[in-house]
Amino acid sequence: MNELSLVVYQAHPVTGEYVGSVYADPDPLTSDCWIVPAMAFIEAPPVVGEGFTVVHIAGSDSAWSVVADLRGDVYHTDTGEKVQWQQLGELPEGVTSKPWPGPGYVWKNDKWVLDEAQHTFALADIERRWRDSEIDNVKWLRERHRDETDLNLDAATLTEQQFSQLLEYLQALRNWPQGSKFPVSEFRPVRPDWIVGLVQ
Repeated sequence: MNELSLVVYQAHPVTGEYVGSVYADPDPLTSDCWIVPAMAFIEAPPVVGEGFTVVHIAGSDSAWSVVADLRGDVYHTDTGEKVQWQQLGELPEGVTSKPWPGPGYVWKNDKWVLDEAQHTFALADIERRWRDSEIDNVKWLRERHRDETDLNLDAATLTEQQFSQLLEYLQALRNWPQGSKFPVSEFRPVRPDWIVGLVQ
């Protein structure tokens, strides 16, 4: 700052959030006075840490107030659903900034806690959905082979060995929810290698 300028601190015209410093110009009509832009203040804002910001609140005793700044990803405590939060201030009841760890975690005493029963139920639901999707992805191979066989085509797309492997894989998918390792995904039935190139 020099004698021809004055540093003032600017607030956002809508949110009141501090946005940076600007210079006020001297008033050409009145000596020792300054033309301060709208929503700008001579009082410097305080320095705040992570998770907070500085805003001007109309009617407050001081130019600047410290408020929570939790904008960004937040999570509904009843479902774990992630949403974008755009408001300043504390989060309302039912929302937290603590990331949801995943299926089976429930919100208790201001933290996510693993509920074993819900965790197992959620994993089982995921695996059943995967199983159903996988059956839909490969069963057309079975239908095509049967159609080609019924039409007595000279060369069916699948060999008899491949068709047998396909049927075994489909049966393994149907049996997966009754398996002793269900619902741990690393123990899912594995596609025969030759199917991988045919199904995306």
